[in-house]
Amino acid sequence: MPSSEYWNILFVCLGNICRSPLAEAIVRQMARRRHLDGRYRFASAGTGDWHVGRGADPRSVETAARYGLDLSSHRARQITGKDIADWHWFVAMDRSNRQDLLDMGAPEERVLLMRQFEGVHLDVPDPYYGGPEGFDRVYHMLLQNAEALLDYLEALRGSPG
Repeated sequence: MPSSEYWNILFVCLGNICRSPLAEAIVRQMARRRHLDGRYRFASAGTGDWHVGRGADPRSVETAARYGLDLSSHRARQITGKDIADWHWFVAMDRSNRQDLLDMGAPEERVLLMRQFEGVHLDVPDPYYGGPEGFDRVYHMLLQNAEALLDYLEALRGSPG
């Protein structure tokens, strides 16, 4: 695990234009509200390279804006095996992304599923091929699990959180 006073947390989905940038923004905002932003560095990436350098999907941008989040500066990037050592924790949006991370060499104990805090290992569905309502549904799934994710990380750090 990289050493530092803060932990690097990477949210991962397939193309880094829908789910993971939204998750990153939601958890970053929640961490700021809880005065934890100095303890973590958040980013997102995709396991695929199709969208590298592009902005977030316009439907993600619109959904984020409705809830006071700004994805306008997001640029998609890809994670590869050589990047694994740079991150303390990986938060996969689905089991396929999780398996891709493990195949790249991410240690299993440092790969989380975003929805695992619901008590079952459910995937965050990819809204890319659906309509705008799918993005809103994904936003609420991510929001529902963001607090639990921060609680989990804080417990590991030994903080009252």
